[in-house]
Amino acid sequence: MSVKKLAMPVAAAVIFLFCMILTEQTFAPPYAVKSAVKLVLIVLLVCIGTKLSGVSIKDGIRFHKMQRPAPLIAVSIAVIPVVLLGFFLLRNQLDLPAIREGLMAKEQLTKQNCLFVFAYIALCNSFLEEAFFRGFLTERFREAGLKKYGGWLSALCFALYHIGIVDSWLSPPMLILCIVMLFNAALFLQWICDRFGSVRASWLVHGCANLAINSVGILLIYFL
Repeated sequence: MSVKKLAMPVAAAVIFLFCMILTEQTFAPPYAVKSAVKLVLIVLLVCIGTKLSGVSIKDGIRFHKMQRPAPLIAVSIAVIPVVLLGFFLLRNQLDLPAIREGLMAKEQLTKQNCLFVFAYIALCNSFLEEAFFRGFLTERFREAGLKKYGGWLSALCFALYHIGIVDSWLSPPMLILCIVMLFNAALFLQWICDRFGSVRASWLVHGCANLAINSVGILLIYFL
């Protein structure tokens, strides 16, 4: 096991969290600016990290051909009703007007631009997150013989990063529940990535989950 091999992904995770939480909590720019910051940050970290590891970007983020992709279609479709069911079960614990206000005021989403933004989240944002968390971070730990710990680290980073976005919407108990759910969702996505041998698999599932979440966002913006 090489300390140098572990230092790089840990540093990348810390840099990502610090920059994104700083952007979210201190500057609080609109969604378009935050998306640009995330895009540049992930591209730089992945390019530098794979260069230091001596692997191609494709191999560094596990962007390989999926193994046995057929069952994945059923899993991806099943994710959508599961996410929607979770929302409807917890809706009375959520401050829906505050969430709507956050989307429209803080993120500057409107009825005119929200469909484009939600499409970007489902297609592009989900890929960036999968490439970084399930691909890049975990693969560097795998190279050091510590794949399990890489999965835990990436899951923790995934949960903490999203908490910086939704913390103002939730009560403390719901915030704790959200952290637990995000952590376990990340572990599930990691299992999907490993099971099908490619980040393309977890990207598909993540994208479908985002479709369900975005459907709720559309309902809030258009009809609440």
